[in-house]
Amino acid sequence: MANTQTPSNMAESSFEQVSTPWLTPFYQQLQQTYQQGRFAHGLLFTGSAGIGKYKLAQQLAQYLLCTNKQHDDACFECHSCKLFSAHNHLDYHFLVAEKNKSIGIDQVRLLTEKLNERPQLGNNKVVLIKGAEQLTEAAANALLKTLEEPQGDSYLILLARTHHQLMPTLLSRLQQTHLHSPDDQTLINWLYELGYQVSDLGVLRWFQNSPLALLNHLKALQQDASLDTRRQCVEGVFNMLYQPQQLFSFSRLLANDAEQNLLLLFHLLHDIHKLKLNTEQLNQDAIYYFALPQLQLWQAQLSFKSLRVLSQEILKTRSLLTEHNALKQELLISALLIKIKNEFKETHYVS
Repeated sequence: MANTQTPSNMAESSFEQVSTPWLTPFYQQLQQTYQQGRFAHGLLFTGSAGIGKYKLAQQLAQYLLCTNKQHDDACFECHSCKLFSAHNHLDYHFLVAEKNKSIGIDQVRLLTEKLNERPQLGNNKVVLIKGAEQLTEAAANALLKTLEEPQGDSYLILLARTHHQLMPTLLSRLQQTHLHSPDDQTLINWLYELGYQVSDLGVLRWFQNSPLALLNHLKALQQDASLDTRRQCVEGVFNMLYQPQQLFSFSRLLANDAEQNLLLLFHLLHDIHKLKLNTEQLNQDAIYYFALPQLQLWQAQLSFKSLRVLSQEILKTRSLLTEHNALKQELLISALLIKIKNEFKETHYVS
């Protein structure tokens, strides 16, 4: 549990050397609060995936554990800082749920035992819980007791996408910091400095202007252009309509990451709907603006009713698959795709 590098943790640690200027104001405010003696024992960082919650938490954890704190940051030179950088600090504990699993009460109790011990190196102890929304009710209640009666200079940092995912009683004991995404130009300039020239505003919308998630996507495309899931979605619908045997291969593709890929399919219908409302125009920051000519053809083949019904079906299927892991993903997605194909077919004949 403690100081363990999980695959997701290792993936995020690859951004350790990347500058994150949009996080600087948040970090400075947290430092100032600590220096003024108003720092809470429990903190919550919220924000979209890839905004930098984990990176900010790591930076803050190192600062809290540093034994030679500077005015504006950790010293990075003391024994504590070196151990932290080597992922081997005895007073730092990291907890994350395994994929599709909850964080249980036994894991929280182990953390509590660690917090009850005296610090090994300096004055502080830090626990970081990634994916705090995956805490079971029992685990959250156990954590609540720790927050109500903090042991010495111990600090808990929780990460979640939104505060709505946490129990209200737990939330009331946490100092919340919501991380906002940078604006378009700031993000484009940041990516340019890293060697990526982005003119497609749709990809910014798809990643909700979350810099690290977007950077990870661009790096992957640089290695393999076929990983562009938006283009795969357009091509998948096209092949499904005109080469029926391709429906099941498209279903397999969507099932690789059903939660994200079905959302992409929903956005495709949403952009078709926007185009149908105004056939002359689609905003340049629309997720599927790059496929405008194809969308103009499809909007003529789908009625408003079909778009509404199919959008609801996509969201219903996505919800079923994310809430029930045991369901046959490809079968459900194939059934959904057949419904979509039939709506195109029927409206095509009507026209």
